[in-house]
Amino acid sequence: MKRQFDEIDSSQQADIFKSIVRDAQKLSLRMNHRGACACDNDTGDGAGVLTAIPHALYSHELREQQNVQLPAFGRYATGIFYLDKTHHRESEAAFERLAGECALRVLCWRTVPTDGAGIGDVARNSEPFMRQVFVTGDQPDAQLRHQVFVLRKRATHTIPRPGARFYICSLSLLTVIYKGQLTADQLWTYFPDLRSPNYDTYLALVHTRFSTNTFPSWERAHPLRYLAHNGEINTLRGNVNLMKAREGVMKNDEFGDELKKLYPVVEPNLSDSGAVDCVLEFLTMAGGRTLPEASKIYFLYMAVMTMVPEAWQNDITMPPEKRDFYHWSACAMEPWDGPALLTFTDGRYVGAILDRNGLRPSRFYVLKDNIMVMASEVGVYDTDPANVLLKSRLKPGRMLLVDTQEKKIIQDVELKMHISNSRPHSSWLKEQILLEDLWKEHIKKFGPFESGTGEGEKVAVASVNGINDKTLARMKEALGSMGNDAPLACLSQFQPLLYDYFKQLFAQVTNPPIDPFREKVVMSLMCPIGPEANLLQPSEKQCHRLFLKRPILSLSDVEVIKATTHRGWKTHVIDITFDKEEGYKGFATALDRICNEACKAAQNGYQLLVLSDRLASPDRVPCSTLLALGATHHHLIEERQRMKVGLILETAEAREVHHMCVLLGYGADAICPYLVFELARALRNEGVVDASMTDDLLFRNYAEAMDRGIAKVMAKMGISTLQSYKGAQIFEAVGLADEVVEKCFKGTQSRIGGVTFETLARDAYERHYLSYSDSTSDMLVLRNPGNYHWRSGGEKHINDPLSIANLQEAAVNKNKSAYDRFRESTMESVKACTLRGQLELVTSENPIDISLVEPASEIVKRFATGETVISDELFVVVKIKKKNLSCGMGAMSFGSISLEAHSTLAMAMNKVGGKSNTGEGGKVTKDIAKTRHSVPGVGLISPPPHHDIYSIEDLAELIYDLKCANPNARISVKLVSEVGVGVVASGVAKGKAEHIVISGHDGGTGASSWTGIKNAGLPWELGVAETHQVLVLNNLRSRVVVQADGQIRTGFDVVVAALLGADEFGFSTAPLIVMGCTMMRKCHLNTCPVGIATQDPVLRKKFAGKPEDVINYLFMLAEEVRSHMAQLGIKKFQDLIGRTDLLRVRDSGNPKAKSLNLSPILRNALHMRPGTNIIASSESQNFELEKRLDNKLIEAAAPVIAGSKSSVDIEMLINNEDRAFASTLSYHISMKYGDEGLPDHSVNVSLKGSAGQSFCAFMTKGVHVKLEGDANDYVGKGLSGGEIIIYPPKDSSPDFKSENNVIVGNVCLYGATSGKAFFRGIAAERFSVRNSGVVAVVEGVGDHGCEYMTGGCVVILGLTGRNFAAGMSGGIAYVWDIDGSFKSKCNLEMVELLPLENDEDLKYVASLLKEFQEKTGSLIAEELLKTWPKPAKEFVKVFPFEYQRALRQMAEEAAQEKVGTPVNGEEMKAEQKIRDIEETVADGSMEKKRLEKILDKTRGFVKYKRETGMYRPTEKRVKDWDEIYNFGHVRKGLRVQAARCMECGVPFCQSSHGCPLGNIIPKWNDLIFQNNWKEALNQLLQTNNFPEFTGRVCPAPCEGACVLGISEPPVTIKNIECAIIDHAFEQGWIQPDVPKHRSGKKIAVVGSGPSGLACAHQLNKAGHLVTVFERNDRIGGLLRYGIPTMKLSKEVVQRRVNLMAEEGIDFKTNINVGKDISAKDLYEEFDCLVLCTGATWPRDLPIPGRQLEGIHFAMAFLESWQKKQMGNSIELQGLLAKDKDVIIIGGGDTGCDCIATSLRQGAKSITTFEILPEPPARRAKDNPWPQFPRVFKVDYGHEEVELKFGRDPRQFSTLSKEFIDDGNGHVAGIRTVLVNWTKDDTGRWKMDEVPDSEKVYKCDLVLLAMGFLGPEKYIASELDLNLDPRGNYETSNGQYSTSVPRVFSAGDCRRGQSLVVWAISEGRQAAREVDAFLAGQSSLPGPGGVITTLVASQKG
Repeated sequence: MKRQFDEIDSSQQADIFKSIVRDAQKLSLRMNHRGACACDNDTGDGAGVLTAIPHALYSHELREQQNVQLPAFGRYATGIFYLDKTHHRESEAAFERLAGECALRVLCWRTVPTDGAGIGDVARNSEPFMRQVFVTGDQPDAQLRHQVFVLRKRATHTIPRPGARFYICSLSLLTVIYKGQLTADQLWTYFPDLRSPNYDTYLALVHTRFSTNTFPSWERAHPLRYLAHNGEINTLRGNVNLMKAREGVMKNDEFGDELKKLYPVVEPNLSDSGAVDCVLEFLTMAGGRTLPEASKIYFLYMAVMTMVPEAWQNDITMPPEKRDFYHWSACAMEPWDGPALLTFTDGRYVGAILDRNGLRPSRFYVLKDNIMVMASEVGVYDTDPANVLLKSRLKPGRMLLVDTQEKKIIQDVELKMHISNSRPHSSWLKEQILLEDLWKEHIKKFGPFESGTGEGEKVAVASVNGINDKTLARMKEALGSMGNDAPLACLSQFQPLLYDYFKQLFAQVTNPPIDPFREKVVMSLMCPIGPEANLLQPSEKQCHRLFLKRPILSLSDVEVIKATTHRGWKTHVIDITFDKEEGYKGFATALDRICNEACKAAQNGYQLLVLSDRLASPDRVPCSTLLALGATHHHLIEERQRMKVGLILETAEAREVHHMCVLLGYGADAICPYLVFELARALRNEGVVDASMTDDLLFRNYAEAMDRGIAKVMAKMGISTLQSYKGAQIFEAVGLADEVVEKCFKGTQSRIGGVTFETLARDAYERHYLSYSDSTSDMLVLRNPGNYHWRSGGEKHINDPLSIANLQEAAVNKNKSAYDRFRESTMESVKACTLRGQLELVTSENPIDISLVEPASEIVKRFATGETVISDELFVVVKIKKKNLSCGMGAMSFGSISLEAHSTLAMAMNKVGGKSNTGEGGKVTKDIAKTRHSVPGVGLISPPPHHDIYSIEDLAELIYDLKCANPNARISVKLVSEVGVGVVASGVAKGKAEHIVISGHDGGTGASSWTGIKNAGLPWELGVAETHQVLVLNNLRSRVVVQADGQIRTGFDVVVAALLGADEFGFSTAPLIVMGCTMMRKCHLNTCPVGIATQDPVLRKKFAGKPEDVINYLFMLAEEVRSHMAQLGIKKFQDLIGRTDLLRVRDSGNPKAKSLNLSPILRNALHMRPGTNIIASSESQNFELEKRLDNKLIEAAAPVIAGSKSSVDIEMLINNEDRAFASTLSYHISMKYGDEGLPDHSVNVSLKGSAGQSFCAFMTKGVHVKLEGDANDYVGKGLSGGEIIIYPPKDSSPDFKSENNVIVGNVCLYGATSGKAFFRGIAAERFSVRNSGVVAVVEGVGDHGCEYMTGGCVVILGLTGRNFAAGMSGGIAYVWDIDGSFKSKCNLEMVELLPLENDEDLKYVASLLKEFQEKTGSLIAEELLKTWPKPAKEFVKVFPFEYQRALRQMAEEAAQEKVGTPVNGEEMKAEQKIRDIEETVADGSMEKKRLEKILDKTRGFVKYKRETGMYRPTEKRVKDWDEIYNFGHVRKGLRVQAARCMECGVPFCQSSHGCPLGNIIPKWNDLIFQNNWKEALNQLLQTNNFPEFTGRVCPAPCEGACVLGISEPPVTIKNIECAIIDHAFEQGWIQPDVPKHRSGKKIAVVGSGPSGLACAHQLNKAGHLVTVFERNDRIGGLLRYGIPTMKLSKEVVQRRVNLMAEEGIDFKTNINVGKDISAKDLYEEFDCLVLCTGATWPRDLPIPGRQLEGIHFAMAFLESWQKKQMGNSIELQGLLAKDKDVIIIGGGDTGCDCIATSLRQGAKSITTFEILPEPPARRAKDNPWPQFPRVFKVDYGHEEVELKFGRDPRQFSTLSKEFIDDGNGHVAGIRTVLVNWTKDDTGRWKMDEVPDSEKVYKCDLVLLAMGFLGPEKYIASELDLNLDPRGNYETSNGQYSTSVPRVFSAGDCRRGQSLVVWAISEGRQAAREVDAFLAGQSSLPGPGGVITTLVASQKG
């Protein structure tokens, strides 16, 4: 932008006016590198120039060519139109008719001369026919201007029609625009007018476009009619919607009804810039019409200030008048928010404004020869340095204005103060309403509020993970890690809330996010709500709104609002529930009713509307609050009523941050999530939340957590103000039907269709049923289906326990069958969770032999590991890869995983030729600090990428920088899948990226809030398909490699990604799992128990991963890919890419999946642009490195690099097109000398001029560069040891003060690690960000100086901007606080401000001042040194707290090393033996409180040892028949044991390898740790009917599957389980719970073992009449007679039986169904029959002598003794072990029980035979975790025998050959032989007898404990039931109904001999199926205790 000003004579003026066009051309050409070219390298994204109308040129041309005499300048309007040759005459005629209607006349039309010879093919194919119109009228000047605007607006609305091109570039009395789809250099040759010597202008505004978020076009080129825009408007949808809504309240007396003809204000199909241009034009022309002329001219700038306000809310330095103006303007209009540099003009005034965060560069010179030049860079305009008055830049939020008529510059302060004082804004603000005002009036009227006692009822059934004690206590949302692997909402079968269908969009590389915490100075959640006044008439009426500080309202707040009558306001409450009887159709009907009621209320003068679901009840179903809001918001917009009311929500539905964001994003003004607060009260009443937390504190903490979360989500999109975010719809829907989007979320992308209103209604009814139905009596806890972490019976997860276990077994053992199992289980999850799972491969009719397919060794080279990022604040990862090294796309942060894990991955990928890499973030150890040039212990905060990538042209610059830093590197850019990512990828490809990663929403992160993990980004399937299609469409595909990343696991995933368009494939989680990761999801806590995601030296020792394991996985994966390729008939992998015809939608059983339309991702890109080259990287990006100034530099420095010279001095000229100067030189030095570089002053470079971007980036040691001039952005980025000196030209004007002028641009010294920098002048924004070692001196800095700095030293000899030292964790800054304002501009959260008084500091600063003065000639430094140290009292030392602590720690360690003491004391302590803490303290109450404080749950598994003394002392317990458990001792150490539980993200303890019941073990362990026994009981009983049984007798597979058990003793689970239920009985909490309603259905349960009891218990809960038949004399089956009393007290069994009888279950004993009574009779008598007979047919041992007496089945032995003990009159008949030699054949629990019983009976000796070999002490290779550990164990019986007889009773590998007769028909011994076990060639075990190993064992009693073969067959025969091959009752897979209708089976009789826990699980699930059969559906809990509605099966 170039402007002329000041007084000059006419001849000078004429010359300058003509030269301005030439200067503008030069400026444009020097900025050519900031634009982009299409695939043909000749089509630009757009370039243009706006100038004053060249009146002389046009007058001459029209007079000569058309004999038309133009009126005087200013009395006619002209503009260039884009038309087409076919229809242009009709369009022109229509325009002329409109002109007449507007009292104007068309003077003539002119065909614009063009020369298209040099433009590209793409541009030429869409080249418009350009016609220029000249229009005049007879009105006065102001009225003429007005009518011209009306004409332009009406023409745009009415003339365009399908097939006819019509676009008006501009129509103005003062300016004209030449633009097109051109490059910057083409612009000046394409338009001959611009080359005319008669072209004169007093201003020129040039623009070069780099298109990213929209496709380039002629129309979208800039400048626009009023402005040129460099940036993004992130809140566009909301801004446009609200402008549309304002059409209902805007008025203008001068326009009258004609105003409506100008609507819509924002014309359709425009870019964000076009929308801003429309609004700015409209406000300027239609606003302020009644103002006096003197004020009218400022309305343009007031409009700009209103649309792009400064960050005024938190700026304590802002003058009150300006603050009040901005406060007023916030009431009038929301900001158009986003990174933006806007330049604008109305022809007289030319101005510019920068966004509030300063995210675009804007530098300007003011010259003595009456010129002002502003551009994105310096160096674009040549002038004598002596001619320069000022070198400056626009600061964040600041404006600059030139009045070309008055010929003066108006600076920001003057301009804004003038506007601020132009009206009484301060007095107007008295009209605003505060919430406090409503409160005062309410209390005055109704009295104070009573404190509520909310119950927290089950209003909605869903996970409340977002509402936990941490949220309420810490004011922060919960963190998670390792990504999101749960199903998309559109695939979930657990009734997800509507919010889950929406994915947050966020800033990509072209549009920077903001750090909402370190840069909260620019953030604001304050909002005015309620009616808006007429925007076109500024007044106090704009302030008559309710001003809220935050969007979350308390329960009391909303009651006050509902009741308010303050200042005439009134509120209408709209019920958003509907009658349940209306059915699914009532859902949509209710939405219509809500919309109409809202519109009527707005029309009737209500100011506030409250949409409330408070009336939800058993009879009323709530509409989704989000649906009701969206429908109402858009309905009111369409009816032009939205600006008349505020929309407030009173909802039980919303609770999490994402919920709030979606509601706000779709138009909510405020939200009261009342269920949250009622639940919080309930939690407090139950003791979960501290009782000291008042209602007010609960609200404030929760609201603060929401505020932080909302700010974070806003900031991810680069949005600073909630006012702008509201209604902005920054979301994409995944899986919503068009009918839903169109009615409720208009304008939101939903690319694949999806669920309809009917489906949403069905889900709503299901949630309502689960909440209110009487049938949900077995819901003891709120349902948690595992949305966040895998949960048995809940949502599917890709990383489920079975898949993890199979993958690890496959990779570690190179086990193909395990890989096949992994693929099978993973594919089930992929089908349930992902879009790709809805597709299948179209196999060939003629598959090829796999030997013809490309080898796996080639395929694995396409694999890359990585992409895990430790912080969700880092959204863009740009990586460098050397082609000759095996490094690549990964970005698992150095600090996020251990060095061992990194090394293992790298070694594996290097061996296979794949790619691996590291990234930013993590925990800073000594090694990491050394690598990163940081200080150990000083945190590294990942800066959002706005510090070096804040626009697409800056990304292009970074790519260029990296290429210069390593010409052999391949430069990669990571994009996250979201709508429009293809267009962004196209821009990135034009920015010369060579590799693009498309990352899915589900990828792993080291640590992030759950909001970000679950709700940001979209599936990579959408992103990869769109990217491939758009790149092909733009013929850019051959330039880049596309990589897919995100939960890729199987060969199917790889093949689908390739078919959609990916070349390479990123793996992060899978390789980590292979190396041992168990998906703990605790990466952020540094407590990874397998040594991967940790830096803890103790835990790192547990790492067991090997490169070979990763290689095994990758090759098995590649072989799977090959098998798919063979089936597809594809030989070469390249031939897969883009072949979407080989994919089709599979037939899914999921009704939601059937509603999806996946055709958008299945479009074949080559059908869009046939013949396009799609071979990745087959065409190289042209970086034009051969043109670099560095080449001359390298040539001059070559002797030094070669070692033939010690030094060289070089002098050169430089300009802004010379970018990344010295970077390539540094590359060559580093390649030869490494980090050490060259000796000091080896290469000395002296330069003159204005340096281009990234001056001296990455410059290495030994290079010293001195620049006389100035430089642009990124000076010294990544500086690595070199020295940079920059000072003003020596021939500058004498009055040029360096300390007042900008000498370097934004983001200088970003990420610099070492070296020195001396800048004599001011550095712009973000100086020394993440500096970790450079010493720098500068004479002033802009905003955000020293942000995230971790080391080094900065001396600032002048003023700083705001937010200095934000996130500064290390290094030191010394600031000269000239005016005493520094403290108010410093962010004090992490730093301490100290005086500069320490002698060492004084000397150090003085030395830097001296060096700075000597090297730059600084007058400031010279003056300070004259009286030093006197001026030191004006200096401030900025010293980070964390850095101080780290320095102290380093000093202490150094001192310890001197005296020889250990450094790592903590590590030593960790090795010490730890006793149970409770045993070390007294039992006083104070000690208990202290204990609670010191117990460590986070690291408990490391600190505390497993409790091993769970049994009573052996010598005592063998003397009695009491239970063996040491309950008192166990209970005493219970909380310590609970502290060992890690609350795994994937809890293997409740998986198929662990607890069959799916016990929620981590949850109740945590509750015990918290001493919340009652809630722990509820969690336990939700899954387990009889924990008093399982806690005693279960062999604890859950402990065998415990993650902790991988490397140390597992968590104690059984003890805690048993303690919970026993404590509950002791406390009287377990009471009979008789069903309130009975169904009348009768059910017979045959068998009273654990499965029968569980089945009966569940069916009774459902209200059925249950009778249990037991053939024995007492109820309990196995529990009663199969398990000894010392293991399970029969009193415990009877206690439960009695309880069940009291609850209404009828028990009948001594009835053997099938013998005593007919099974058929039962079948006829009862509605259902459930067989739970168990596996009672014992396995026999048919060897010689089996007929002898004294040989018995173990169960007969145990049963007879139990009956004897219980008082039965029974003859043991030889079943007594007293004084006998007892041999027990068989092991297991039954064998051990026989041992212990025999011992107590007084056996003479006891021996057991086990045919299998003795188990190893540790897991064998074929018994990997989490399988049940087949290891040598000593159970209670073995321990007891060893005590008495001195030996373990077990004889392993022993085969019984013959029972020996004593001669009287009684057994006397057993002849045995040893056996040897080996594997055959197929891998199967085989047994061989060992020669000469026969042995005879003496015995009197033999007990056969070899298990059971199945149920006895007489019932099956009578009922004609089918049996399976094993002899069990046959049922369908996963079901319990037998071959006979109404007959079900459960337990061992169905699945075979198993554990008690399996039996209980079987009984529970059989009961659920029976209930569904009888009632049509069941709400009894499913697996894992998760309640879903089970619909009846067909058969029953």
